[in-house]
Amino acid sequence: MRRRSTRPRGLSSLVTLALTGVAATTAVVPAHAVTVPCDTAALITAINNANLNVDTVIDLEPYCLYEVTAPYMAGADDGLPPITNTNGVTINGRNATIKRVGSSSFRLFEVGTSPVVTGNLTLNDLTVMNGQPSGAVGGGGVLVNNNSTFAGTNVTLQGGTANIGGGIRFRGGTTGTLTDSRVSDNRTTGGASTAGGVQSEGQLTLLNTHITSNRSRVGGGIGHGAGTLTISGGSVKHNTAFDNGGGIFSDNSNNVLNVTGTAVTDNRVATGGLGIGNGGGVFIGLGGTQTFTNSTIEGNTVTVQTVDDGGGGIYSLGGTVTLDNTKVRGNKLIGEAGYGAGINAQGGVVNLMNASDVTGNLASGRYSRGGGIYTANLIGTAPAVTVDNSAIDRNKVSGTGSRGAGIYNAAGTYALSDASVQFNVAPDAPAPGGIWTSTAITSVTTTTIANNTPTNCLYSPAAVTSCVG
Repeated sequence: MRRRSTRPRGLSSLVTLALTGVAATTAVVPAHAVTVPCDTAALITAINNANLNVDTVIDLEPYCLYEVTAPYMAGADDGLPPITNTNGVTINGRNATIKRVGSSSFRLFEVGTSPVVTGNLTLNDLTVMNGQPSGAVGGGGVLVNNNSTFAGTNVTLQGGTANIGGGIRFRGGTTGTLTDSRVSDNRTTGGASTAGGVQSEGQLTLLNTHITSNRSRVGGGIGHGAGTLTISGGSVKHNTAFDNGGGIFSDNSNNVLNVTGTAVTDNRVATGGLGIGNGGGVFIGLGGTQTFTNSTIEGNTVTVQTVDDGGGGIYSLGGTVTLDNTKVRGNKLIGEAGYGAGINAQGGVVNLMNASDVTGNLASGRYSRGGGIYTANLIGTAPAVTVDNSAIDRNKVSGTGSRGAGIYNAAGTYALSDASVQFNVAPDAPAPGGIWTSTAITSVTTTTIANNTPTNCLYSPAAVTSCVG
């Protein structure tokens, strides 16, 4: 007869652990998740519980449309309760949509409520639609308050309206990430409006995210008011500004902007703002550091509203702008006296390096200046431009009195090394198609300046070393 073991259950495994010297560990208990039915009132209850550390992971009903018809409480500017749990609340949308409907004005999400009350929100696989706050703080779909944290993956922010950040606003001290997401068809309203899609004032990273078809007075796609903005992959395209920065508006002396592997394409500055128009693709303010690597700034347009408007691709007042293997091509100025179809630099430093070619740009009106690059001194310090192993080729200025199809230098210094200035076209002489400069350009090394129409540098007020004809 077989004897039944009287050893307590589980004792053998403990003995084995003791003999092998492996310490027993306590299992980590995951945050408890709650599944919310397709009901907005249930979603509000779930968020209130999550703020109290009860069920901090919220799973929505797959493909459900959660319609929010009124603020979550009287007097609020939010359709859902603000996120005030600093440990983190996660909402897994599972391809659901949360949408403001009806005539009441409110945004959908607010993270934190002040610099003192902060929050931490993660959204996954969710569409947030038609937010429209009534207050002046902004953030049409989502407002991330000071020192709070937000992360979104496969999130769509669409159809929002606010005075700042039609899709989403990140205020000072925030930390944010958008991954594999889309911010589209948002807008701002009001005379001082900025950032049709995204307003960034903290530390924000956009990874493989597309900012498309947004509009604002300045910063049609993105407004960068402070802090560090990192854009990797994705695109900024088809956005509209009515004054400055069709795609990106970055204006702060301490800003850091890093763009890698991104297409800034087909954005525009149109009429309808305060009567100025600069930076069809990118507008850069008085300072900061801006670096574009392995990117394209292409097909952007400025409708010229006053003399000296321009920067079809990039308009820069100052700071240090570096293009590394980045193309500025096919950008356009429409109207008279537009300056710098590719790049308009009014101060600071501009570095073009490692095949950062400025090609195929067009200033189409009479009295245009600088089909490729225009430089002048607007802010008290003349710009310094370095063109290293890069081409300023096949740009054009058209119309009576237009000059400097490749480079027009009203004020500034240039260093050309292993560069090319070729096949640029201006109207008949006296309008050099290659380089027009008011001060001599003497730092020219292993550079080809040739095949420009009607001349390379002839009729330029000042000489360019090694430029003939």
